[in-house]
Amino acid sequence: MTGTVTTKGAWDPAATAPHHVLDHAHLPVMTLRESALANNTAVMQAYVERHGLLFAPHMKTHMAPDLAARQIDAGAWGVTVASVQQAMVAWEHGVHRILVANEVLDPAGLAWLASRRAVDADADVLCYVDSAAGVSAAVTAQDATSGELHVLVEVGFPGGRTGVRSPDAARALARLAHDAGLVLRGVSGYEGGLPGVDAAREYVTGVLDVAEDVRSLVDGRALLSVGGSAWFDAVVDAVAPRTDDLDVLLRSGAYLTHDDGFYAERTPFGRHPAEGSLLPAIEVWGRVTSCPEPGLAFVAVGKRDVSFDEGLPVVRSVRPALSGGPGTAPQVVPPPGAVTVTRLDDQHCYLALADGAPELTPGDVVVFGISHPCTVFDKWREVHVLADDDTVLRTIATWF
Repeated sequence: MTGTVTTKGAWDPAATAPHHVLDHAHLPVMTLRESALANNTAVMQAYVERHGLLFAPHMKTHMAPDLAARQIDAGAWGVTVASVQQAMVAWEHGVHRILVANEVLDPAGLAWLASRRAVDADADVLCYVDSAAGVSAAVTAQDATSGELHVLVEVGFPGGRTGVRSPDAARALARLAHDAGLVLRGVSGYEGGLPGVDAAREYVTGVLDVAEDVRSLVDGRALLSVGGSAWFDAVVDAVAPRTDDLDVLLRSGAYLTHDDGFYAERTPFGRHPAEGSLLPAIEVWGRVTSCPEPGLAFVAVGKRDVSFDEGLPVVRSVRPALSGGPGTAPQVVPPPGAVTVTRLDDQHCYLALADGAPELTPGDVVVFGISHPCTVFDKWREVHVLADDDTVLRTIATWF
C-alpha cells in the first residue's frame, strides 16, 4: 500500500509528496511538531545523563514504535510498558529491553515474559511482583517454560495505586521471591500519585532504603525504578545518596510530547528552568461546522478525538477558510481567554467566544492543544509529524 495517511484509517494516494497538513485532509487530524519532539528528546536525555540515571520512557504514552525508536536512539536504556500486550508490541518492533511496570498474573503473559531470554540472549525483560500470589504465579510460569523471570518488588504507599504498603512487607516479599527461585533485580515505586514534590521526595527516600536493604539478595548491579512525569525532580533529590552499585531507572514518558495543560502545570522543568524546558508537540485540527448564535461556535472535534480526563483542550490558533488554499490561510492566535472550550460531546466541541475573539465562520479550522497526552494517542492510529510551516514530514502509526 502506498500513499500518505491523512485521517484515522484512511489513505489518500494523492498525498504522496510533501504537502500542507490541510491538503487532501479529512479533518479532524492529530499532529506532532517535529521541532518540539526534537527539543524534548534532547532536553530529557541530557537531564537523565546529567543526574546519572538510566532511562526507560513509558511507551504506553504513545504506543508508536517510531517514537520509541527516537527515544532509544537518543540514549534510552529501553522502554517501560503497562502490560504484556504492550511489551509484545515493543518486542516485535525490535525493542528487547522492556520493563513491565505492573505485577503480571496472567499465565500466558508470564510464560511469554519468562521465555524472552531463550529467544534473545541479550534481552532484558522485567516485571513487578507485589504479592505472594504474584510470586507463586511467576514461579509456576518460570518452571513451565524452563525460563527466567526477572522481577522488581513494587513498593507502594497507603491509599496509593499498587505495591506493598510497608518497608517490612517489601523486604519480606523480596526474600520470598528470591528464595522461590525468581531472579530478583531490585525494587520499584511510583510517586506520581502523591500531591507534591515534598511528599514524593519522602516516599522515594523510603523506597531507596528498601532497595539498599534487599541489596544482598541481588546478584550483580541492583535496580531501583521510579519516576512519573510530574515529580521526577523529587526522584533525583531522593536517590542522590545511593550506593555506586545501584542503578536508578527513570520511567517518565509524557515529556516527549508534553502538553498544554496537566503536565505544562506540573513539569519539573518549570521548577528548575536551568535544567531545560519542554515544548507542547501535540495538536488536533478540526473544522468549524456551526456558529448558531453570538458567542458560540462548534468544531467537529470531540471526546473521540481529544483527551479530556485531565482538562479540556485549549485553542492554540485559528486558520480562516480562504479560497487560495490551506497553505495561504494566516494563523490567528486568539488573545488569552477569548476562545474557550467549555464542553465536549462525542464529536462536537463547544467554543465560547468572548471579547477579542476572532470572527469564526463555518469552514474555518481551529487548532487545539491538549491536556494529558496518554489519553489522546489511543484515539488515533495514524499521526502526522509536521515541520513548523505545517508541511507533513511523515506519518507514524500507533499500536493500541
